[in-house]
Amino acid sequence: MPSRTIVATELANLLRQISHPDRIRLIQELQVGGHTVSEMAANLDITATRLSQHLAVLRSQGLVEVESSGQSRLYRLAQPELAPWLIDGIEFIANRITHADHAEIEKAKMLWRVQSAVLTN
Repeated sequence: MPSRTIVATELANLLRQISHPDRIRLIQELQVGGHTVSEMAANLDITATRLSQHLAVLRSQGLVEVESSGQSRLYRLAQPELAPWLIDGIEFIANRITHADHAEIEKAKMLWRVQSAVLTN
C-alpha cells in the first residue's frame, strides 16, 4: 500500500529530525511562542551556537519558523501541536526510563503542560 509507505516514511523522517534531547527541549520551549536565540540558550542552558545548529535542522524540515522583528529574530513552531504530541509521548516511554523516578517524570510532564496551558490561555 503506497499511501502507508509514504506516511511511514514521512513520520520516520520527522522522528529522525527531532531525535536529539536538545531538540525535544527546544520544541517544548517554543510551544509558548516566539523566542530569540539568546533567550532560548539561557532558558535551556545551551550555547547559542549549539542552539542555532539545532534550529537550522528544525527549520530545514519546516518545523520552526523565524520572524524578524527589528534587529531580533523570533523563532516559533510552525505547527504548535507538535509540543503536546511530544508530551503525550512521555506516557509511552515512562516505564522504560530506569534512571529517573516516577516523581521526576511527572514533574517534567507538569512543567511542559503548564507552559502549554500558558500558550492556550
